[in-house]
Amino acid sequence: MLKTPLATLAAVAALLAPGVARAEQGLIAQKAISLDMALAMAHGSLDKCRELKYKCAISVLDATGRPIIEMQDDGANLHRMGVARKKAYTALVYRRPSKQVVEGWSKKTAEPIPLLEGTEPNPPIEGTIDMGGGLPIQVGGDTIGAIAVSGAPGWDMDEACAKAGLDKVRDKLK
Repeated sequence: MLKTPLATLAAVAALLAPGVARAEQGLIAQKAISLDMALAMAHGSLDKCRELKYKCAISVLDATGRPIIEMQDDGANLHRMGVARKKAYTALVYRRPSKQVVEGWSKKTAEPIPLLEGTEPNPPIEGTIDMGGGLPIQVGGDTIGAIAVSGAPGWDMDEACAKAGLDKVRDKLK
């Protein structure tokens, strides 16, 4: 038991101090991808895909996993859009390129090569996919979104097209 009123007051103040500090904090300032920035990234990726004659889909997600912009080139296969979104979501959730995530899953399952399409890590995170081509969008140490491409002939080319989109706005990601 506390023996003096001053000791009691000090104990109460110590307990309330963290709550007071949080209440005073108020709003949190966060960096976010604008629609114009997402459009610039998507068009940068699309331009690279078209230069290489690939019919691709591009997805740019915000930090919460919601699509900011998604586009699919003329003639791209029907499933490309959904795959691009899942690649971007995988890069966002794991905060690293989706190809690195797949390689990590491969090590986890003790396979010498990345998991084959259609296989999943254990336990899977809903909305992720075991395919390369997605990149996180990072500012400093924060992941503020992700971009992905689907439709190039191979994960490396999907990733190169996604990187072309990031390169369009690299100077603004500070």
